[in-house]
Amino acid sequence: MDSTRLVERFCRYVSCDSESGNEQRFCELIESELRALGLNVKRDEVGNKCGSNGWNVYACLPGQGEPILFSAHMDTVSPGIGIKPVLRDGVIYSSGDTILAADDKAGIAAIMEALEIIKETSAVHRPVEVLFTVCEEVGLLGAKYADYSNIKSKQAVVLDSGAPGSMVNNAPAKVELSVEITGRAAHAAVDPDKGINAVKAAAAAIARIPSGVVDDYTVMNVANFLSPGKSNVVPEKANFNIDLRSFDTNILEEHILQVDSMLKSACQEIGATYKLEVDRQFDILFIPPENPLIARLQEVYASLGVPSSIEKTYGGADSTWLFYNGLDAINIGTGMTDVHSTGEHIALRDLEMLTKVTLEMMRPA
Repeated sequence: MDSTRLVERFCRYVSCDSESGNEQRFCELIESELRALGLNVKRDEVGNKCGSNGWNVYACLPGQGEPILFSAHMDTVSPGIGIKPVLRDGVIYSSGDTILAADDKAGIAAIMEALEIIKETSAVHRPVEVLFTVCEEVGLLGAKYADYSNIKSKQAVVLDSGAPGSMVNNAPAKVELSVEITGRAAHAAVDPDKGINAVKAAAAAIARIPSGVVDDYTVMNVANFLSPGKSNVVPEKANFNIDLRSFDTNILEEHILQVDSMLKSACQEIGATYKLEVDRQFDILFIPPENPLIARLQEVYASLGVPSSIEKTYGGADSTWLFYNGLDAINIGTGMTDVHSTGEHIALRDLEMLTKVTLEMMRPA
C-alpha cells in the first residue's frame, strides 16, 4: 500500500466541498477517477428528489465469482466549506474551523485506493460494484431514491461507522413527527381572553411527551420548537418536531399513538387544535450474526489482527436502504472520530487498515 498516495487521496477528497445538496463538484471528481481506474460509471440522477445539484455515482468492475457492493456517501455536514486537512503525529485533523469530512470521505478514499491497488497489481478480484450517494446526512435520501436495478450484488459493505472492527448489523426504524398547533390570535394586553395560546398548548404537550431513552427499544427527541410573532400578540401557531426511533415496529406505532393522544388532551384543555404528520424515513436493518457476509468480515479482520465486534446502533446509514432493497448490508467502522464537529479526526493507521479490509473483501473468499 502506498500510504503517501492514500493520504493525498483523502486530503484531495475532503478539500473538495460537498455539503449536503451541493455535491456536484465532488461527484464529477469521483466519476473522473473511477473512469481512470477502468470502471464502468453511471450517473444515478436522484438530485431532483433529494434537493441536490449532485447525483449518486454507480460504477462496476468485472471480476470472478459473486459480485459485492461497496458504498459510502459523498455529502458532508456543515461547516464543510474550505476544509484544510492537517496531518499531525499520524492523525489527520481539519485546521479547526470546519469539520474534517472523514464522515464519509474516509470510506470513499479506502474504496478508491483498494480499486487502484487492484488495477496496478492486476490482482484477482470479485466483480466489484460501487455506490456513492448524495444527501445521506439529511435523511439517507440518495440511498432511498437510488436505482437498485443497476445493482447485481447480494452483499454490500458500507463504510460509514466509527470504531475500527465494528460491524453494525442492526439499526432501528425511524419516523419524523411534525406537529403544528393552532390557537387563536388576540391582542395580549387589550383582549387576552379572546386568544387561545398555541405556545401554552404546545408546552403542555411537550411536557408529557417522553424524551431520551424511553424503553428498551426506543429513543425519542423533541426539537425545533418555533412560534414566531410579536410578544404583544397571543400566539396562534406553534410547531415542533419529534425524532422517534425503535427496534420494534409495533412499539414504534404505539408511541405514535401515544403522542397523538398527548397532543389531543393538551389542546382540548385550552381549545386549540393540532395537526400531526408522520414521515416514515427508514425501516429496521437486521442481518443475523451467522450471515456469511459477517463471517467473511470476521475472517478478514482476524487475518489482519483487528479485533471485531457485531453491534447495533440507533444511528441511520445507507445500509438500511440497501437492506430494504434486498442486499445483506453491513456497516463497518472506519476510524472516524468526533464526527460532525470541528474536532473530527482520523488516525492514518485506521485509514490504512480500512483500505486493507476493503481490498481483502474485494478478493475472492
